[in-house]
Amino acid sequence: MAKKNTSSRHKRVQRQRAAADRRSEAVAYEGVPEEIVQFLKDPDSLPHWETFYRAYPTVTKAVEAARQGDTVELHCDEHEQLEMRVIMHNGDPVIETVVYVPYGTRDALWSGLLNSDDQEHALQQAVKALPALLSDELRADGLEYFADTPPGARLPRFGYRYRTPAAEIATWKAHAEATRGFNALHEAAAEWSDPRIAAHADAVDILRRHGVPAAACEMCGFAVTNRHPAWPGIWVEFEKAESGPRCSEYDDSALETDQELDSLAIGGPHQINEAMLNL
Repeated sequence: MAKKNTSSRHKRVQRQRAAADRRSEAVAYEGVPEEIVQFLKDPDSLPHWETFYRAYPTVTKAVEAARQGDTVELHCDEHEQLEMRVIMHNGDPVIETVVYVPYGTRDALWSGLLNSDDQEHALQQAVKALPALLSDELRADGLEYFADTPPGARLPRFGYRYRTPAAEIATWKAHAEATRGFNALHEAAAEWSDPRIAAHADAVDILRRHGVPAAACEMCGFAVTNRHPAWPGIWVEFEKAESGPRCSEYDDSALETDQELDSLAIGGPHQINEAMLNL
């Protein structure tokens, strides 16, 4: 009795399955630009971008959804604090991109607001100071500087924003080309060590020159306030404000032996130059 050629049958089944997979993929990615297809296939793609591009593989799709009143937005907190929305602005579709200030700069801004007796005026001055808090090579024509306060928040968010008319843009690749002038800002924001501005102490100096009463600890250099709602009257930095007013660099005596190393974890209060309290 002749044996069946199971190897040939197996290969035929594999070819049929591969052809079926290709047909299914062609249907799934119909009308999707090749660069977006490759992005969606990449296992290392960030999930929030993947979700956004699956819903809106082209700018045209995103604009259609925005015209119908849908919320078309992306929130990204991987390295950078970024938001991208497709909205109707003055009756026309635009792609609005926001990059928020890095944490050290944010803390200096918050310090200035809380330390001020006139927070509304300090907020206006802080927004005016935002360009100075961004290094020269990262500023670009069309970049707006703003502050907004989310519902329920006590302190505002500060950021850089630009809007791109979307009526004549069909693909995200075309949008990237149209906004190339802002690439340096995004590249800077996406790094682990943010080079947009030297954080804390340098930002405090810049803000004070603009009339915003920010303050920094003379030992650790972090922006501080003594008007935090959780620690009224005590100087605290914002990152650790919920856990205590501890200066990581505080030390009132020199180390003489290795046995004293464990005392470094004790820390102490932030050191504030009294002259800094006045502008």
